[in-house]
Amino acid sequence: MAVELMGAKLVAPFYGGSVYVWTAVLTITVLGLTLGYYAGGRLSKKRPSETALFIILGISAVLVLALPLTASISMALTRGMGLIAGICITCFLLLLPPMLCFGMVGPLVVSLMSLRLESVGKTAGTVYFTSTLGGIVATFCLGLYFIPVTGLRLCATLTGLALGALPAAYSIKLLLVGKKQDVQPVKRSKRLSKKSTAKGLVKRSIYLFAVLEGATVMAVELLAARMVAPYFGSSLYVWGTVIGFTLLALAIGYFAGGVIVDKYSGPDTLLWVLLTASVFLILMHVSSPLLTIAFANVSPGAALILVSMALILPPLLFMGMVPTFLIRKVSTTADSAGSNTGLVYAISSASGIIALPVFGFFIIPRYGLTLPSIVTGLAVGLIPFAKLIARKKYASLWFVPFVLFSFWATKTQHPGKNVEVQYYSEGLLGQLLVADVSDYRGQELNERYLFVNRTGQTWVDKETFKPKWDYASYVSSICSKLPEKSNALILGLGGGAVANIFQNTLGFNVDAVELDERIAEVARQYFPLSNKVNVVVDDARHYLEESQKKYDVILFDVYRGEAPPPHVFTLESLTKTKSLLKEDGLIIVNFNGFWEGKTGQAARSIYKTLLAAGLETRMLPTPGAEANRNILFVASMKPQDFHTVRSPLLLHGKQVDIGTLFYDPRKLDLNDAVVLTDDKPILELLNIPAGNAWRKAYAEMTKTFYKEGVPLFR
Repeated sequence: MAVELMGAKLVAPFYGGSVYVWTAVLTITVLGLTLGYYAGGRLSKKRPSETALFIILGISAVLVLALPLTASISMALTRGMGLIAGICITCFLLLLPPMLCFGMVGPLVVSLMSLRLESVGKTAGTVYFTSTLGGIVATFCLGLYFIPVTGLRLCATLTGLALGALPAAYSIKLLLVGKKQDVQPVKRSKRLSKKSTAKGLVKRSIYLFAVLEGATVMAVELLAARMVAPYFGSSLYVWGTVIGFTLLALAIGYFAGGVIVDKYSGPDTLLWVLLTASVFLILMHVSSPLLTIAFANVSPGAALILVSMALILPPLLFMGMVPTFLIRKVSTTADSAGSNTGLVYAISSASGIIALPVFGFFIIPRYGLTLPSIVTGLAVGLIPFAKLIARKKYASLWFVPFVLFSFWATKTQHPGKNVEVQYYSEGLLGQLLVADVSDYRGQELNERYLFVNRTGQTWVDKETFKPKWDYASYVSSICSKLPEKSNALILGLGGGAVANIFQNTLGFNVDAVELDERIAEVARQYFPLSNKVNVVVDDARHYLEESQKKYDVILFDVYRGEAPPPHVFTLESLTKTKSLLKEDGLIIVNFNGFWEGKTGQAARSIYKTLLAAGLETRMLPTPGAEANRNILFVASMKPQDFHTVRSPLLLHGKQVDIGTLFYDPRKLDLNDAVVLTDDKPILELLNIPAGNAWRKAYAEMTKTFYKEGVPLFR
């Protein structure tokens, strides 16, 4: 998990930190582990030894220590490639070698520890329980704290040294003893259990359950993350919580399965486990919104933990039991434990590799979340149900009412008269919702919203499509100091309100970079984006790194819901942006309105980073309280005069000299501000208080929409 997290962050300075990057990282990670499980199983079958194990760990340590260098070389080799191809090849070169080594460890350890057939299940469960617990610690400690605070290079160094400690100690031991201290193949009991003797070799068709388990785990992880996103967002910390509880559930399942299968190895036990998991799966679409609303008044962090725990733990705990059951069933002797462990986990992981892109890029965007969760549950439960009925285990009939209830619960209310949904789409990059609101809490309105994971990205008058947020008119006035035909770059399209102002009002030539191609389609259909605006589907950082075009104005208006992408606002990124700016050009960063206290530390750090990039930077807050305003950072290579502009700012119907509204820099306290860098991507950590405060207002709107009949997801 540590290497997986570091890998994603190491490629971010060139390819960004989008879900495409995380998908590639996760896919290559699982692919490497799959190959490692299989190779480790084969190795353990021939001659398991401590020497082989420690050599593999030593190679792993070297590969981890070299991660920063490998990342730089990989990104240099893929420069000029398309976004998706470049991400995939870079992640392959960076992550496959260490992950292959890591995957080999588990089967070898199981083989070395398994002395009797009767203890194979417990041994395999304990090994993978311990491994998964380590993954949980790495996810939360490294991903949420150490990587942002201490930096990627230091984390890679410490992780590599920690990995190398055991091989180093083993080598010293061999040198001191003066002879090879290898573990010779242990004479294990080859006695078959009575049930194994009676039945002979287990049918290889049982491996289909490994396929089912691996695909289901990956599907549940994606579905759960998307189900909580409309209320809690999809920041790193939401994903971290979902991944953490996924690993916790699997860890408990591995251990519990190992204990249970050695005591109750009958043919029906696995069927009951799968049937129980199926019930929780087919009820996910019911329990998720009920849990979210039930914990609506709890603090966001605690609510996220409670909802994720209740949603993910029950089904994946039972699914986590499956691999240890299978290992025990296919292991006819203790000698075969290591190879069978490798084969079972290789099959499970390989099916997860297939499930990830299938669900992420095809099933969820096309069918939403509700139907796939039901079908996944039925895929897990129907065969066990049929087998139990065939064996006259009629107690399994309790499965039927849950299935019927799940389908009945898909019937949702149609939206009420106050909210009219124009567009609704689920996808790997988030949920998009376009809604017209005619009444909100008794106030008559005529507005249209674009929501990404239920956080507002565009807010306009439904008839005129004039932006309702003040920052758009402020940006328009600031940029009107530039002449017509100026080249403008907008990073983050949204509904295209600012792009239309630049193109139609100011007469600029506009390039807009947007990662989610659905947003470009929505902007043209529901927020009449000018056809003259050139929309580029790409990650903002990747576009900046690859572009050679010079611009008069570059606007950062890029958010993932409430979370600013940390890789876009680093010193390295802003320095590159500066190189694309014409001599009298402007860089404008649109950020949330929080400035004071801990809540404003993220904004102060962006300001300090702009200054560190050698940019003349001024700060302009829009009117209102911190939670209801924006802050615009206006940067340039030399001081600019904004007293004379083509499009004066209008406040309350009166022209205002926008040059008088900039904040006095002498009043800015930057003592606790941080210069953001690629090595320490800490912005998202600093922005948690502001992000929670910003999302709070939208959470209230989401609850109101839910009462109006707009479901949290489809």
